[in-house]
Amino acid sequence: MNRAVPPHPAKFSSGVLEAAAVILGEHDVLRVLDPFAGVGTVHVLPYDTVGVEIEPEWAAADPRTIVGDATSLPFSDGTFDTVVTSPCYGNRMADHHEAKDSSRRHTYRHSLGRSLSANSAGAMQWGDQYRELHNRAWAEAVRVLRPDGLCLVVVSNHIRGGLRQRVVDWHLHSFIDAGFSVERVLSIPTQRLRHGANATLRINDEKLLVVRR
Repeated sequence: MNRAVPPHPAKFSSGVLEAAAVILGEHDVLRVLDPFAGVGTVHVLPYDTVGVEIEPEWAAADPRTIVGDATSLPFSDGTFDTVVTSPCYGNRMADHHEAKDSSRRHTYRHSLGRSLSANSAGAMQWGDQYRELHNRAWAEAVRVLRPDGLCLVVVSNHIRGGLRQRVVDWHLHSFIDAGFSVERVLSIPTQRLRHGANATLRINDEKLLVVRR
């Protein structure tokens, strides 16, 4: 990886990659797309992988990732066998205020070191704008997948104001509305942040949604 690439705050965990590798090994997979590629962790999978990332600095981490937008993919219909990706969760990592003190910040904005690009989900809190963008992204995933193509999506709920935000359920129903069938939902234990206002209520896992076109 290019040492000049800014760190990314939300890469695939080892548990997610291991689970994805097992699932993909059960199927006929050649070409894999990650439309929210970040620094390209998807490329550790032993397939012909292509990443799309909206932030040029993170796309530069791997030559198999191109700069682009998940809601407008530059590929023909049915190009890929599988999509493996993790959208932003719409949580506090989308905060984009400038830090005025020495308190710890763990956000896309602070990791990148600048304001995020227009239409970047990394700057979107859970809400209507977030949901509208991801509906368009999943519609594009349907388009570029082959018929019967598989989609593996890592997503998580989060706590806001002491209440669990049902992000996972929304994504699952969004895929169903987009024409996918649900094969399974796996829970992957994940070390989450232990600081912040909701630290004592922190969600301790991510969900791996396995859906098929």
